[in-house]
Amino acid sequence: MCKRVPELVRPELLSLAPVAHGSVALEELRAHGLTPLDVLDFSVNTNPLGPAPCVQRALCETNWGRYPGDDELPLRQQLAEINNVSEHQVLVGNGSVDLMWWTLLAAVRPGDSVAVAEHTFGEYARAARAVGAQVVGMQHASPARVLFLCQPNNPTGEYRTGADVERLLGHTPDRLLVLDEAYAAFVAERWPAEQLLAAHPNLIILRSMTKDHALPGLRLGYLLASSPVARAVAAVRPPWNVNAGALRAGLAALTPEAQLHVQHAREIAADSRAYLTRELTRLGFSVTPSAANFLLVDVGDGPALRRALLPMRMVVRDCTSFGLPACVRIACRLRAECERLIAALEEVKRV
Repeated sequence: MCKRVPELVRPELLSLAPVAHGSVALEELRAHGLTPLDVLDFSVNTNPLGPAPCVQRALCETNWGRYPGDDELPLRQQLAEINNVSEHQVLVGNGSVDLMWWTLLAAVRPGDSVAVAEHTFGEYARAARAVGAQVVGMQHASPARVLFLCQPNNPTGEYRTGADVERLLGHTPDRLLVLDEAYAAFVAERWPAEQLLAAHPNLIILRSMTKDHALPGLRLGYLLASSPVARAVAAVRPPWNVNAGALRAGLAALTPEAQLHVQHAREIAADSRAYLTRELTRLGFSVTPSAANFLLVDVGDGPALRRALLPMRMVVRDCTSFGLPACVRIACRLRAECERLIAALEEVKRV
């Protein structure tokens, strides 16, 4: 008779599926005899210019022989000054996703509900389920403990007005609203969400510092919230969760040189977005209007188009995991690179 094995872990986690993200796996590239350097990757939405030189210098000058931490308070203080909040309202993390997971751990009890919009970043629902919460749609947000809004939304590029967000905060004053501004740095007419913090202690703002500085492999983000909420999230954060290089890069990213670099990238992305929208429409594709540095494009069969482009050394984001299998998401890269993508799509359509 087989002896019953005791449950050593939470059994529901064994069926918690990973979330698909952008970029392309090495195994997939090898099947075509390619490496990451061989392809134009339109599936990742980062600064098309790459990191600013001063950020790269800061990484090279990092002292890796010490535990991280010396640069955390100066980074928090500078972020607080820029956002006109107290340093006690700022928390840095290993990417904004890291902070999102710790937020749920700090705020959600097993059995609580977490509201997530349709067709949005998949990690909200996965993290909620990981802490034992029930995931519901925004139409059932009234009893939810936490609400997630991606601003601008990934993958649609929709950008809500300040009045929309403030109205939602007022409707749910006893529930946390997490406003994920990972791509907000690329929005041309951006409104300052941090100004809502004083009147709405139920607001949490998440921001990435790796999208606008093209450092997704480094991982760095920050959280803005009321002091008690930030303190609770900090209480569940493990020690040294932000590495020394990321902290140094974060300080460099706030310098005028780096901010001008991001401004230039924002202008390039806006020009490429207009170009791609025009040319994709000319080719007969349906393009969703976007305020972000990426476009959602209805191509009829997202996975098929992605497969067709890969041998041509182009990668786009298949949006099946967002519940949009007819669509792909395309990043707004340099204009010349976007022209190469359009040429490849013309060739695909001729086949």
